[in-house]
Amino acid sequence: METEFKAEHAVVDLSTKPPKPLIVKCLVRELRIRFYTVNTIKNYRSAWVCFLRWYRGPLDQIDQEDIREYLELLVNGGASASEVSVTLSALRTGLDKFCLLRCTVGLVSPRKSKQLPVVMSKKEVQRMMEAARTLRDKLLLTVLYATGLRVSEVARLQWSDFDFDRQQIRVQLGKGKKDRYVMLADDLLPLMRQLWRRTQGIGYLFPSEDGRVGRHLSPRTIQRAVKQARILSGIGKAVTPHSFRHSFATHLIESGTDIRFIQKLLGHTNLETTSLYTNVAQMKATAVASPLDRLGNESGPSVESPIRKPVPRPSVGRMRLEVDPNPDPNGAYAVTLGVWQEGQLLPLPGMRATMPRRDWVSLHIPLQDIWEPTLRCLPAAQRERLESPEFFSQVQREVAKRILRIRDAEHSQAIKT
Repeated sequence: METEFKAEHAVVDLSTKPPKPLIVKCLVRELRIRFYTVNTIKNYRSAWVCFLRWYRGPLDQIDQEDIREYLELLVNGGASASEVSVTLSALRTGLDKFCLLRCTVGLVSPRKSKQLPVVMSKKEVQRMMEAARTLRDKLLLTVLYATGLRVSEVARLQWSDFDFDRQQIRVQLGKGKKDRYVMLADDLLPLMRQLWRRTQGIGYLFPSEDGRVGRHLSPRTIQRAVKQARILSGIGKAVTPHSFRHSFATHLIESGTDIRFIQKLLGHTNLETTSLYTNVAQMKATAVASPLDRLGNESGPSVESPIRKPVPRPSVGRMRLEVDPNPDPNGAYAVTLGVWQEGQLLPLPGMRATMPRRDWVSLHIPLQDIWEPTLRCLPAAQRERLESPEFFSQVQREVAKRILRIRDAEHSQAIKT
């Protein structure tokens, strides 16, 4: 009776010994029919393929001991708790739920280590934004922090999702296939107006780099932009796109925002998930507002690093670096960078350097868009090196040395007089 029920209702009747590729194909089709997310389908398919490649016995006789043995193999191979949990979930869905076996009954997902999230200070957030090399990247980092969205949600944002009158952003089909609204910060509007003039407010906020219509920026590209800004800003924390979400939630808690309101903004199903941020927050009592709107009250250096820290020196061709020995009234030194190309010195203006405290130099770099006319005149290989974080670390190091020499000369002159 049970065998007949399985044969009639299972997605795949394993007693008929179907080919393993056919099993995977049928299970993936079932996931698509049930509207599982693309990432879930990808992860489950990979787990099924690996398990079926390992298992050599009759498929309709897979039992709990087989699953335990396979999971132990993964653990011994260095798999993390999250990876083992995803594998178990995939096997439970594919074998028990779809093929009507009972091989995962009683098996519990492994306990995950509860690590505190990486949270940036407000000054560090500001330094990350200032270190962005293009207008797009600057807006990208600003949106990540101003909204607290997941990286996949930011990538899928369209201009039509923005309600400028009500200052809200609609997040369509976020995690859990649910829509929600998040705040649209006042300080986000100037950047959006600049980008609006380029795109006319059509399509995705962050379209694909290859220019294909109807495609948005990939999460991997966003990760690269965050990594570049982290290197240029000199922040030592392991900052990822998700760190902006952690910082968004933590800074709201510190400002006294009700945790249930934060739960709605983040799209958390359980309040317990949101409560994690109370462990890293320093409680304060202030009015509820987007943490982006509070950044203006806290100034900090853009790219800050110790002078004596060694950095790699990639070759970028013949260049000229000049630091004006006379700082402006705010104590900033004008820095001019020039690139020799076919006997002509092409300027890259707009950099400023400050020394907010002893042995520390902040290098303020203009948006890459300002340098674009000059960069277009350079060979692709040279341009790529000029745009790398390692190159700007090298420039920063050289500027720091020169400012230190200027300060030493001023000090010596003061002693003589």
